[in-house]
Amino acid sequence: MKSCLPRVLKNPPNLKANNMKTMMRNAVMVLMMGLFAMPTAAYELPKPKLIAVFFSASWCSSCKILGPELDTARQQADLDKKDILFVKLDLSDKASIHQSILLSSALGIAPFVQKQGSSTGYVALLAADKTTELTRFDRSSKAQDISTMIEKNLKQLDEK
Repeated sequence: MKSCLPRVLKNPPNLKANNMKTMMRNAVMVLMMGLFAMPTAAYELPKPKLIAVFFSASWCSSCKILGPELDTARQQADLDKKDILFVKLDLSDKASIHQSILLSSALGIAPFVQKQGSSTGYVALLAADKTTELTRFDRSSKAQDISTMIEKNLKQLDEK
């Protein structure tokens, strides 16, 4: 089997200043050849079917009730392993609102988020492809109800 390593790297000469430049160039070539020769997997990143947007704020009493219920639902029903993206938009102050606007824009849900105004204390469940609201959870929602509704909506989207 013929080696693709440059001769200089197979039998390195003594390291003199004039040879160092050549060795560095050859080393870079070997690295480049290795990177481009690596097999690439034809793997497409998964896309969510649902987006659960939690409109939250540190001062919101409803958020303090809903947050733990949402966390419990995610754990008990193993929802983080399903095709749903959970997003928490923090509307506590100007800086966090700015970051939430940027995030919603990057996710393509900015028009929906803008329509919501400054309301907090609920989770809107959106169909990811159309960003239409399917259902909503609030402070009265229990973990079991949340996970059941999410599972139901995922199943309906699978059937389409």
